[in-house]
Amino acid sequence: MQRVATSRAQPELRQALRRRNLGGAILLALALLLYGFTLDNGLQPYELHGGDLITHHYAQVEARPGNAPGYPLYTMGGWLWFHAMRGALQAAGNPTPNPIPILSSYSTVWALLALGLLYAVLNRITRSPRHPAGNWPLAWLLCAFYAVTYFFWYYATTSEQYASAIAQTLAIVYVYLRWREASAGKQEADASSSPSFSPHSSRLLVLLAFLCGLSLAHMLTVAFIVPPLVIAVLWERPQALRNGRLVLACVAAAFLPLLSYAYVYLRGAAHPEWWGAGEWSNANDWFWSFVSTAQGREELLWGFQPTCAFFDGGFPELIWRELSIPLLLIGLFGAALLDRKSAFLFYGTFAVYLAFNWMYRCGNWYQVILPAYPLILVGAAAAFDRWEARFAARKRWLSYAPLALLLIAIAWRFDASWPEANSRNRPEDTALDRAAVLLDQPLPQGAGLFAAVDDALALDYLIRIWGLRSDLRVVSSVEAGEVLRSGGLVFSTRDAAATLLEELPADVRPPRTAFGPDWLALGDVEQTPGIPVALEVKIVDGVALAGYGVARAPTGAPVTQAAPAVDVTLIWRIDATWPSGLGVSLRPTANGAFILDPVTSGVIQRDASAPVQGLVEPEPGAPVSDALRVPMPNGADGVMLLVYRAEEGRFENLLELSLQLDETQF
Repeated sequence: MQRVATSRAQPELRQALRRRNLGGAILLALALLLYGFTLDNGLQPYELHGGDLITHHYAQVEARPGNAPGYPLYTMGGWLWFHAMRGALQAAGNPTPNPIPILSSYSTVWALLALGLLYAVLNRITRSPRHPAGNWPLAWLLCAFYAVTYFFWYYATTSEQYASAIAQTLAIVYVYLRWREASAGKQEADASSSPSFSPHSSRLLVLLAFLCGLSLAHMLTVAFIVPPLVIAVLWERPQALRNGRLVLACVAAAFLPLLSYAYVYLRGAAHPEWWGAGEWSNANDWFWSFVSTAQGREELLWGFQPTCAFFDGGFPELIWRELSIPLLLIGLFGAALLDRKSAFLFYGTFAVYLAFNWMYRCGNWYQVILPAYPLILVGAAAAFDRWEARFAARKRWLSYAPLALLLIAIAWRFDASWPEANSRNRPEDTALDRAAVLLDQPLPQGAGLFAAVDDALALDYLIRIWGLRSDLRVVSSVEAGEVLRSGGLVFSTRDAAATLLEELPADVRPPRTAFGPDWLALGDVEQTPGIPVALEVKIVDGVALAGYGVARAPTGAPVTQAAPAVDVTLIWRIDATWPSGLGVSLRPTANGAFILDPVTSGVIQRDASAPVQGLVEPEPGAPVSDALRVPMPNGADGVMLLVYRAEEGRFENLLELSLQLDETQF
């Protein structure tokens, strides 16, 4: 690493600094546009079932501990970011903004910081008389390449914390380089025989210790750079160990982040429902188990696994699949072109990463290969800069070869990463669609909601994270029984109602009524008075259609916009039980003709074999309400009601009724 003059009086240096800074600003602006355009804004069904992504959502919205050991500083930063951004959007006129892009943009902030730090590191290690402010075109292209590698791009647009770990690792490298320059200054050189340090050098060393200690409250794998870093620092300044005050300050700075675990303890003590799986007698027992990562300790146990081959689709094959074999080799060899201490830091860190990744089940390899990418690119910068210096005077055209290579690499990597890294408006982001429709209905205040697992997770997310109908809550069957005993209301999705009725205590048998096509109401719920269209049509002995109503179906706003449909409510009078073989079919029509499904070529219809799927026992002569949701494709202008009897494979229509609709209903 060559030292160059930095006097602002030098016009050439000032001009180089302006170009470098402008290039950095353009780099970050383009990255912001790319990540903003591809920012995650939905969830796939499996993501609601667990994992880091959904854990961070709940942690940052509710200020609860994240995965063990809690990540207190990262989580609280996310909590501040989320509530500040959501408040700003609400003030701008959006009362229920989508929380997913807000939470994902927190990762974008860290990704931009990581790119800025990488740009600064690359410029710092390529400074020379030829490039007094650093070889910024080379740094720019290497950063642009890294910005479109799949893992970095993906984690810059989704709500996991890996971008922040990369930023922290690069911050350690950057401050280390700054400290080395300060240590090599004239004031330090004059004091080389004593344990004294200049104030600037001492502050940088304390800052470096703080950044290293930050991993204790952030991501523990960041600390893998610490052992080679400590050796490199003592190699540079062995007399530092004789400066007791400085050593004490560094130790205190390294352990200062541990104070943030008071937040984990206090939040966990206040909310034992957050403790997760396990039994603990008190908050203290839970806390020490949690911060020691007992829940995930098996992942960190040492034990070589022979099946971790080089060509198994995981570590380390993913590294050269992303960086390309030539760039990987150039980076690894290029690190040797740095000064000896910096080279030791990089190679030592790579060695620790490699050892970790051959631990039990190859470890969480993605946690360490992500910071490894930019460190490899630092070596590539050293190699490319040396190449340019070698040919700049003799064959200038050849000196541009690294830049041309990087332009090709950027185009290749962008094209390869785009399909998977683009997290915006993914067709598979359907996890919340059905739950949004379930909530977009006039459910009474304070009701409990019971549903199958997928629906329950999605409903809970919309209520607690999105902030829709925060007066409602998802309940288990045990909790549903307690709500009903206290005189409250419980609504069960129809497909989960049989399970709930079976699991309710024997002494809890509330009244049951249909509440639209989706819900079964348990408890005394007020029904809409009257029958919109009154009839008295006898179907068979003991069964009559007393009337019907048609209303626009809920769309799931503001989460989604379901296809146009209408909810048809049918009011029946049943003297005893619904006859076997009697069925109901509702079909959209266009100009009196049934509409065919363009995929199956069959008639679009919604059928029922009994009102409310037989979940409601009719009282003789009392009306029984049921509802079915009928899709209304383009061109549909009506709905036909068919009541039929099926016997031995034959169907007899007992009623054909065209229902009255108006254009505001679909």
